[in-house]
Amino acid sequence: MITAIAIDDEPNALGVIREYARNIPELDLRETFTDPLKAEAWLERNPETALVFLDIQMARLNGLDLIKRNRHARANIILTTAYPDFALQGFELAVTDYLLKPFAMDRFRQALDKVISSQSRNSAMTTAPESAKEDIIFVKSEYRIMKVSVCDIQYLEGTGNYVSLHLPSGRILSLQNMRTLENMLKGTGFFRIHRSYIVAIRHIESVTRKSVTIAGQELPIGDSYREPFLSYIGSHYRLL
Repeated sequence: MITAIAIDDEPNALGVIREYARNIPELDLRETFTDPLKAEAWLERNPETALVFLDIQMARLNGLDLIKRNRHARANIILTTAYPDFALQGFELAVTDYLLKPFAMDRFRQALDKVISSQSRNSAMTTAPESAKEDIIFVKSEYRIMKVSVCDIQYLEGTGNYVSLHLPSGRILSLQNMRTLENMLKGTGFFRIHRSYIVAIRHIESVTRKSVTIAGQELPIGDSYREPFLSYIGSHYRLL
Protein backbone atom coordinates (compact mmCIF):
# COMPACT_ATOMS: atom_id res chain seq x y z
CA MET A 1 0.00 0.00 0.00
CA ILE A 2 1.32 3.44 -0.97
CA THR A 3 0.50 6.14 1.59
CA ALA A 4 0.07 9.55 0.02
CA ILE A 5 -1.09 13.12 0.46
CA ALA A 6 -2.01 15.78 -2.10
CA ILE A 7 -1.19 19.50 -1.90
CA ASP A 8 -2.92 22.02 -4.15
CA ASP A 9 -4.49 25.39 -3.41
CA GLU A 10 -7.27 24.63 -5.91
CA PRO A 11 -9.99 22.46 -4.29
CA ASN A 12 -11.19 21.22 -7.68
CA ALA A 13 -7.73 19.86 -8.47
CA LEU A 14 -7.69 18.00 -5.16
CA GLY A 15 -11.11 16.61 -5.99
CA VAL A 16 -9.76 15.08 -9.19
CA ILE A 17 -6.90 13.41 -7.32
CA ARG A 18 -9.30 12.06 -4.67
CA GLU A 19 -11.56 10.64 -7.37
CA TYR A 20 -8.68 8.93 -9.18
CA ALA A 21 -7.20 7.62 -5.92
CA ARG A 22 -10.49 5.94 -4.99
CA ASN A 23 -10.14 3.77 -8.10
CA ILE A 24 -6.64 2.51 -7.22
CA PRO A 25 -6.75 -0.04 -4.36
CA GLU A 26 -3.01 0.09 -3.67
CA LEU A 27 -3.07 3.88 -3.12
CA ASP A 28 -4.02 5.20 0.32
CA LEU A 29 -4.59 8.94 0.02
CA ARG A 30 -4.40 9.94 3.68
CA GLU A 31 -4.92 13.71 3.48
CA THR A 32 -5.37 16.60 1.07
CA PHE A 33 -4.21 20.15 1.74
CA THR A 34 -4.90 23.54 0.19
CA ASP A 35 -2.30 25.11 2.52
CA PRO A 36 1.25 23.88 1.74
CA LEU A 37 2.54 25.01 5.15
CA LYS A 38 0.03 22.78 6.93
CA ALA A 39 1.01 19.94 4.61
CA GLU A 40 4.68 20.50 5.43
CA ALA A 41 3.91 20.24 9.15
CA TRP A 42 1.90 17.06 8.54
CA LEU A 43 4.81 15.51 6.66
CA GLU A 44 7.14 16.27 9.55
CA ARG A 45 4.80 14.31 11.83
CA ASN A 46 4.37 11.50 9.30
CA PRO A 47 7.82 10.86 7.75
CA GLU A 48 6.74 7.41 6.54
CA THR A 49 4.54 9.01 3.84
CA ALA A 50 5.56 7.42 0.54
CA LEU A 51 4.11 9.85 -2.00
CA VAL A 52 3.18 13.52 -2.35
CA PHE A 53 1.08 14.91 -5.20
CA LEU A 54 2.29 18.51 -5.30
CA ASP A 55 1.12 21.59 -7.16
CA ILE A 56 3.78 24.17 -8.04
CA GLN A 57 2.10 27.58 -8.24
CA MET A 58 0.56 28.12 -4.79
CA ALA A 59 0.01 31.33 -2.87
CA ARG A 60 1.75 30.61 0.44
CA LEU A 61 4.62 28.43 -0.74
CA ASN A 62 5.82 27.42 -4.19
CA GLY A 63 5.83 23.63 -4.58
CA LEU A 64 9.43 23.57 -5.81
CA ASP A 65 10.50 25.58 -2.77
CA LEU A 66 8.71 23.10 -0.53
CA ILE A 67 10.79 20.30 -2.06
CA LYS A 68 14.00 22.25 -1.54
CA ARG A 69 13.09 22.91 2.11
CA ASN A 70 12.53 19.20 2.69
CA ARG A 71 15.31 17.54 0.70
CA HIS A 72 15.77 15.02 3.51
CA ALA A 73 12.25 13.68 3.05
CA ARG A 74 11.97 10.21 1.55
CA ALA A 75 8.59 10.64 -0.13
CA ASN A 76 8.30 10.36 -3.90
CA ILE A 77 7.05 13.58 -5.48
CA ILE A 78 4.61 13.76 -8.38
CA LEU A 79 4.24 17.36 -9.54
CA THR A 80 0.79 18.39 -10.74
CA THR A 81 0.73 21.68 -12.63
CA ALA A 82 -0.71 23.50 -15.60
CA TYR A 83 2.71 24.94 -16.50
CA PRO A 84 5.10 22.80 -18.59
CA ASP A 85 7.99 25.26 -18.16
CA PHE A 86 8.77 23.85 -14.72
CA ALA A 87 9.63 20.37 -16.07
CA LEU A 88 13.40 20.89 -16.03
CA GLN A 89 13.37 22.23 -12.46
CA GLY A 90 11.33 19.21 -11.43
CA PHE A 91 13.87 16.96 -13.12
CA GLU A 92 16.71 18.68 -11.25
CA LEU A 93 14.91 18.03 -7.96
CA ALA A 94 14.53 14.32 -8.81
CA VAL A 95 10.74 14.24 -8.81
CA THR A 96 9.20 10.91 -9.74
CA ASP A 97 6.84 12.27 -12.38
CA TYR A 98 5.37 15.48 -13.78
CA LEU A 99 1.63 15.60 -14.53
CA LEU A 100 0.34 18.42 -16.70
CA LYS A 101 -3.20 19.52 -15.83
CA PRO A 102 -5.71 18.43 -16.88
CA PHE A 103 -4.48 14.83 -16.73
CA ALA A 104 -6.50 11.70 -17.38
CA MET A 105 -6.87 8.65 -15.16
CA ASP A 106 -4.55 6.53 -17.30
CA ARG A 107 -1.76 9.14 -17.02
CA PHE A 108 -2.32 9.29 -13.25
CA ARG A 109 -2.04 5.51 -13.11
CA GLN A 110 1.18 5.62 -15.14
CA ALA A 111 2.71 8.06 -12.66
CA LEU A 112 1.75 5.81 -9.77
CA ASP A 113 3.36 2.85 -11.51
CA LYS A 114 6.62 4.81 -11.51
CA VAL A 115 6.35 5.19 -7.76
CA ILE A 116 5.82 1.45 -7.38
CA SER A 117 8.84 0.82 -9.58
CA SER A 118 10.91 3.32 -7.60
CA GLN A 119 10.03 1.67 -4.30
CA SER A 120 11.08 -1.72 -5.62
CA ARG A 121 14.59 -0.53 -6.42
CA ASN A 122 17.40 -0.45 -3.91
CA SER A 123 17.64 3.16 -2.74
CA ALA A 124 21.42 2.96 -2.87
CA MET A 125 21.47 2.21 -6.56
CA THR A 126 22.52 5.09 -8.83
CA THR A 127 21.92 3.42 -12.16
CA ALA A 128 18.81 2.81 -14.21
CA PRO A 129 16.88 -0.45 -13.92
CA GLU A 130 17.69 -1.45 -17.48
CA SER A 131 20.44 -3.98 -17.88
CA ALA A 132 23.87 -2.38 -18.19
CA LYS A 133 25.43 -5.50 -19.62
CA GLU A 134 27.06 -5.29 -23.03
CA ASP A 135 24.75 -6.45 -25.79
CA ILE A 136 24.95 -6.46 -29.56
CA ILE A 137 22.62 -5.80 -32.47
CA PHE A 138 23.07 -6.42 -36.20
CA VAL A 139 22.45 -3.48 -38.49
CA LYS A 140 21.85 -3.53 -42.24
CA SER A 141 24.28 -1.08 -43.81
CA GLU A 142 24.74 -0.88 -47.60
CA TYR A 143 25.73 -4.38 -48.77
CA ARG A 144 26.67 -5.83 -45.42
CA ILE A 145 25.29 -6.53 -41.96
CA MET A 146 27.29 -4.79 -39.24
CA LYS A 147 27.61 -6.09 -35.71
CA VAL A 148 27.31 -3.17 -33.26
CA SER A 149 27.90 -3.15 -29.52
CA VAL A 150 24.90 -1.46 -27.93
CA CYS A 151 27.01 0.23 -25.25
CA ASP A 152 29.00 2.00 -28.00
CA ILE A 153 25.97 3.67 -29.57
CA GLN A 154 25.86 7.30 -28.49
CA TYR A 155 22.71 8.31 -30.37
CA LEU A 156 20.65 7.58 -33.48
CA GLU A 157 19.84 10.27 -36.00
CA GLY A 158 17.11 9.99 -38.61
CA THR A 159 18.34 11.34 -41.93
CA GLY A 160 15.76 11.04 -44.69
CA ASN A 161 15.17 7.37 -45.45
CA TYR A 162 18.17 6.26 -43.37
CA VAL A 163 19.32 6.26 -39.77
CA SER A 164 22.82 7.18 -38.67
CA LEU A 165 24.22 5.35 -35.65
CA HIS A 166 26.80 7.59 -33.98
CA LEU A 167 29.65 5.73 -32.26
CA PRO A 168 32.97 6.89 -30.77
CA SER A 169 34.67 5.24 -33.76
CA GLY A 170 32.51 6.96 -36.36
CA ARG A 171 29.11 6.72 -37.98
CA ILE A 172 27.20 3.78 -39.44
CA LEU A 173 24.45 4.49 -41.95
CA SER A 174 21.65 1.98 -41.48
CA LEU A 175 19.01 0.94 -44.02
CA GLN A 176 16.59 0.15 -41.16
CA ASN A 177 14.09 2.78 -40.03
CA MET A 178 13.92 4.53 -36.66
CA ARG A 179 10.97 2.49 -35.43
CA THR A 180 12.77 -0.81 -36.10
CA LEU A 181 15.93 0.32 -34.34
CA GLU A 182 13.95 1.81 -31.46
CA ASN A 183 12.30 -1.56 -30.90
CA MET A 184 15.64 -3.37 -31.13
CA LEU A 185 17.09 -1.11 -28.43
CA LYS A 186 14.09 -1.20 -26.09
CA GLY A 187 15.11 -1.90 -22.50
CA THR A 188 18.80 -1.14 -23.06
CA GLY A 189 18.93 2.48 -21.85
CA PHE A 190 17.80 4.46 -24.90
CA PHE A 191 15.14 7.16 -25.07
CA ARG A 192 13.57 9.02 -27.98
CA ILE A 193 13.86 12.78 -27.45
CA HIS A 194 12.84 13.97 -30.92
CA ARG A 195 11.28 12.47 -34.03
CA SER A 196 14.81 12.43 -35.49
CA TYR A 197 16.86 11.46 -32.39
CA ILE A 198 17.12 8.52 -30.02
CA VAL A 199 19.80 8.94 -27.36
CA ALA A 200 21.75 6.57 -25.13
CA ILE A 201 21.22 7.70 -21.55
CA ARG A 202 24.70 6.45 -20.56
CA HIS A 203 26.36 8.84 -23.03
CA ILE A 204 24.48 12.03 -22.07
CA GLU A 205 26.84 14.76 -20.86
CA SER A 206 24.29 17.43 -19.97
CA VAL A 207 20.58 18.26 -20.25
CA THR A 208 18.69 21.53 -20.65
CA ARG A 209 15.00 22.14 -21.18
CA LYS A 210 15.53 22.18 -24.95
CA SER A 211 18.47 19.90 -25.63
CA VAL A 212 20.87 17.17 -24.53
CA THR A 213 24.60 17.09 -25.24
CA ILE A 214 26.35 13.89 -26.27
CA ALA A 215 29.98 13.72 -27.44
CA GLY A 216 29.97 17.50 -27.70
CA GLN A 217 26.92 17.52 -29.99
CA GLU A 218 23.82 19.44 -28.90
CA LEU A 219 20.68 17.49 -29.85
CA PRO A 220 17.21 19.08 -29.69
CA ILE A 221 14.42 17.80 -27.46
CA GLY A 222 11.08 17.88 -29.28
CA ASP A 223 8.18 19.62 -27.53
CA SER A 224 6.06 16.45 -27.36
CA TYR A 225 9.00 14.41 -26.02
CA ARG A 226 10.15 16.84 -23.30
CA GLU A 227 7.82 15.90 -20.45
CA PRO A 228 8.18 12.09 -20.74
CA PHE A 229 11.96 12.36 -21.19
CA LEU A 230 12.54 14.60 -18.16
CA SER A 231 10.14 12.50 -16.10
CA TYR A 232 12.04 9.36 -17.08
CA ILE A 233 15.39 10.85 -16.10
CA GLY A 234 14.02 12.15 -12.82
CA SER A 235 12.38 8.88 -11.82
CA HIS A 236 15.07 6.41 -12.94
CA TYR A 237 18.27 8.18 -11.91
CA ARG A 238 19.47 9.63 -8.63
CA LEU A 239 20.51 13.29 -8.78
CA LEU A 240 23.22 14.27 -6.31
